[in-house]
Amino acid sequence: MDDPAPGPPGLPADEPCDPDLTRMLRELPDPVVVVDSIGDLRWGNRTAERLFGRTLDDTIGVSGLEFVHPEDLHFVSLSLDSIQRKEVGSPIEVRLRTPSGWRLVEMIGSPIPWFGEGCVLLSLRDLTERRRFELAYDQDARFRAVVQNAAVVTMLVAPDGTVTSCSGALSRMLGHDPELVEGRPLADLVDEGDRPELAAALDQAGGGAGSTTPVTVTVHLTHYGQPLSVPFELAFVNLVDDPTVGGFIVSGHDVTDRTRLEEELSYLAFHDSLTGLGNRALFLNRLDHALDRSARTNGQIAALFLDMDGLKDANDRLGHSAGDALLQSMAEVLVASIRKADTAARLGGDEFAVIVEDFTHPAEVFALAERILDECRQPMVIGSDQVSATVSIGFSFSKPGISVDELMSNADRAMYTAKDRGKDRYEQFEEWMLSTAEPV
Repeated sequence: MDDPAPGPPGLPADEPCDPDLTRMLRELPDPVVVVDSIGDLRWGNRTAERLFGRTLDDTIGVSGLEFVHPEDLHFVSLSLDSIQRKEVGSPIEVRLRTPSGWRLVEMIGSPIPWFGEGCVLLSLRDLTERRRFELAYDQDARFRAVVQNAAVVTMLVAPDGTVTSCSGALSRMLGHDPELVEGRPLADLVDEGDRPELAAALDQAGGGAGSTTPVTVTVHLTHYGQPLSVPFELAFVNLVDDPTVGGFIVSGHDVTDRTRLEEELSYLAFHDSLTGLGNRALFLNRLDHALDRSARTNGQIAALFLDMDGLKDANDRLGHSAGDALLQSMAEVLVASIRKADTAARLGGDEFAVIVEDFTHPAEVFALAERILDECRQPMVIGSDQVSATVSIGFSFSKPGISVDELMSNADRAMYTAKDRGKDRYEQFEEWMLSTAEPV
């Protein structure tokens, strides 16, 4: 028996191949290539040689990903990965570099493990000229191209929440293979904690058939192959009753920058920009909630009012930069001295405050005040100068029915008593202090 005819270059040596079949593969009008599991080229026909302007001998072993447009590279890598789980892959459109410039190519592949582990046969069809004709004369094709390439994720979602189709932006922005997403619930793309909000939006959109007003919701969508998720605003338009659609048109755009800005603005609204501590608004809100909790649990809280003794002198002698450094040092002392359950804030100027919760004995509050006093007595080096800014502390314990204003006023009176008695000390509020002049 004659030896079997050798297959195309790159085929395993023991793989028989009919000479006519080999010739047909070589002369197919569409480019055909074989790549391995990492995308290196293992074989190609003559049409592929003409497309890429390189002979097969010069191409085998070269990464096929080198010919892919950088913006399409991630999409192609995902497709090569997902095709291993299919008999025949889905057609995708990518841009490939050729001697005549970038060409738009439809690519469809099939796994061929008999050629080599992880190997994929790719059939390519140049769509460049056809697509130019369609875009010039076919408005529907132009619209489809706009949807597929828009920087907004667009999906068609069935009334039961199943994704029936999605645009290419889902792959470009989140790395998901559209074919593996289609047929699955939209909720599978959403972080578990955000799924109730998604369900509520779907219910609301379901009640507005024919309405042109979209229902919007912000949820976090998962990113394929990465632990992070991305905040997206999804807008639902109900076209369930439209026979050409029969579902929801869902558009989504990445709101990472907007979310970050909102968080920054929220932070600035409730925090002091110099020290990073909470500001007066945050402190009073926390104190109000702490009093509510103590009323429900029959517990007790303490409010500390602190005023720096030497800030004005440091500002006058060394300038406001020295004063700012002292304020920041004071904030660091408070953060290091209190527990995680407590709250420290800068009320303004040289005034600070602390809320102490969940203590078992008043001595714990006395000990906290002593720690703060000791730390503030340590001199701080600013340039060639040593600056010391001690602090006067007043505090008051809560009692049933006391208000936020009353508790803070009592702590304020105790602080002024500490000032009057020589500064660099603490005083606990006592009833006789109510007869003194109202603190300024």
